[in-house]
Amino acid sequence: MPPSAKPSSHVFSTLPDQLSLYVHIPFCTTCCSYCAFYSEPEESWLEHRQPYMDRLMHELEEIVLRHDRPFSSIFIGGGNPGCLTYQQLDGMLALAQSHGKSEECTIEMNPETFDTSLFPLFASKKVTRLSMGIQSMDDTVLATLGRNARRHDNLKGISLAKEVHDLYGTDLSFDLMVCLPGQTLAMAKADIDEIVCLADPSHISLYCLTVEEGTALSDKVSKGLLPVLDEDGQEAFLWGVWDHLKSLGFSHYEVSNFCKGSKYCKHNRTYWNLESYLGLGSSAVSAIRGGQTLCHYSQEEDLATYAQGKDFSGYVAETLTEKEHLEEYCMMALRTDVGIDKIVFEKRFSLSFDETFGSVVESLQDDWYAKSPQRFVLTEIGYMVLDEIVLRFALALG
Repeated sequence: MPPSAKPSSHVFSTLPDQLSLYVHIPFCTTCCSYCAFYSEPEESWLEHRQPYMDRLMHELEEIVLRHDRPFSSIFIGGGNPGCLTYQQLDGMLALAQSHGKSEECTIEMNPETFDTSLFPLFASKKVTRLSMGIQSMDDTVLATLGRNARRHDNLKGISLAKEVHDLYGTDLSFDLMVCLPGQTLAMAKADIDEIVCLADPSHISLYCLTVEEGTALSDKVSKGLLPVLDEDGQEAFLWGVWDHLKSLGFSHYEVSNFCKGSKYCKHNRTYWNLESYLGLGSSAVSAIRGGQTLCHYSQEEDLATYAQGKDFSGYVAETLTEKEHLEEYCMMALRTDVGIDKIVFEKRFSLSFDETFGSVVESLQDDWYAKSPQRFVLTEIGYMVLDEIVLRFALALG
């Protein structure tokens, strides 16, 4: 635990007027080999599902009593929220929207667990946005990833998602992965084309494979059992899929996210702008702003401990230093096509962007960024070297 972190006896003591909500459901049928997000397979969570949801509902009820206005946005993620029953999801969403519906409410679903029993969530407008994890349309690649779903499951899930959109106007987003072992650029483009043809989504999240330490995939890669692309290979692959998505009418509004028109994910904008959001559930993270102060809360990754613990126990608070706050703000803002608004920056930190980072900007290659008197934004070339740019910004802070 960091020195500045401490268990909080008065968790979330101050809640700002503008607040988003994230709820983590750490249940999966099986766990994918690449995934570093916290979840457990069915045999580990089944006995804990009801007590987990009981505590979650108790905490949410208290938050709703204290925060007497609608959440700006809601995101139910996982894991796979499709492992809950309709009644559990409906009850949780009804409670979360006690003071009115949010402008956007997203739910994640895996294709193999999505079925018509969940349609009333969309019909009632409790959910306005469906995010479905497809990752690949190729059975061999899906097997390599350890996905529970196969191509026929994906096709069924996509078809049902399109039905939800046509019936209720629900916005659709699909997750895909690229630079995967055994995947070619042509295969990745074909995945995109098939999903666009079948469902006409307004949003696609496109993630480059990251070999996360501690995952089953990492173990295979380290043993030489699975070849992965080097940096040059990944860069060429990404240019190919980025250009393809743009040719289909998608805007590249964040490093890993593409949308049509204004159909970006409002909830994720909250993260990237470092605005206030509340995270409930095992492994959930929160960020609560108060003026120039940003406090993070985190809950340990153990669903059994969460399910058996007292309400609001286990959340750990850490107030960021001014330098940490600045670093995190730059790291998040530079991921987006909005970049850093210099007026907002000065108002938030009482610092001039040009005076603070002018020497850093001068050290960057011209094609890495675009700037104006009001804004500093990275280009797609800049996205390719984002880590290097963020490091230079951090070093400038001393």
